[in-house]
Amino acid sequence: MYATRFAGQDDLDGVLALLVRLQADTAHHIGYLGETLGELTEELAEFEPDWPSCTVVATDDSGRLCGVLSVEVDTELNRVFLHGPFVDVPVNHPAGSRIWDQTSDALYAAAAPLLRGVEDREVYGHTEHRRLAAFAERHGFTAGRASGIYVLADDELRGLLLRDAGCPRTGPAREMRVLPTDAAVHEAVAVLHERCFPKTYLSGRKLVDGDGRHTVVVAMDGERVLGYAAGKAEPGEYYVDFVAVEPDARGSGVGAALVTELVWKLAERHGARPQAAASILAGNSSSRRMFERLGFDLYLELVAYRANRAA
Repeated sequence: MYATRFAGQDDLDGVLALLVRLQADTAHHIGYLGETLGELTEELAEFEPDWPSCTVVATDDSGRLCGVLSVEVDTELNRVFLHGPFVDVPVNHPAGSRIWDQTSDALYAAAAPLLRGVEDREVYGHTEHRRLAAFAERHGFTAGRASGIYVLADDELRGLLLRDAGCPRTGPAREMRVLPTDAAVHEAVAVLHERCFPKTYLSGRKLVDGDGRHTVVVAMDGERVLGYAAGKAEPGEYYVDFVAVEPDARGSGVGAALVTELVWKLAERHGARPQAAASILAGNSSSRRMFERLGFDLYLELVAYRANRAA
């Protein structure tokens, strides 16, 4: 059984090495985090007040770091997001599953002070991460719908950036613009966001007020909002986080135009990235077809597990 404790700043190199190694394996992959050293370094640096205060680690008798679990609390949603647990089990170890289970449970118990008072909890991992699924079941989490991560890279990304996004014209003058300051537009985007993405990690109000990371592009038909796309630039990619179009405007190319304009704006503001990515819920065939027409291909599949002890 490994010993658990809160992380210290001198654990950073060991934590990053462990995360880089395990994130590359679908059987250990956690969806909230990146895969490269640069991505993970930047993501850990964003934890508040700092990543050691939000992280517990497990070590063996020699002090070698063998496990890690970080906890992010969204005070607006009153929800906890678990980044992990990650457990480094020796390959082909005869007791590997038991070691993983015991260590992950111990990390979760050690993180209890960070979880206190927040009963809504979520963990997100690869569909092939069977040990995570068992961990979720043991601790009362329920699996949601799987989602596919679709990626656009190389020549396909360059082609998208060179494309004129335009906006289909079937009525009065239509245009796309970065979210204006107009209060009515803010309200319309926030309402559409809440309708299309209920109970997601980012509220409609926070999206339009600005969280410091997202760029929001809006499709307008005169004074009316037809839809919006929101995304952010990560160290290794442009990430299309949300795309929503009003029902009577769907199927006319507005969504594809929004994605094209958003990726271009992210490139303009943040410089080059090697790829663009988007998450699509299983069963959302219209979104899947739209992204595939733009050149996106399925990269991996993830599933969220959710527990709400207050419910």
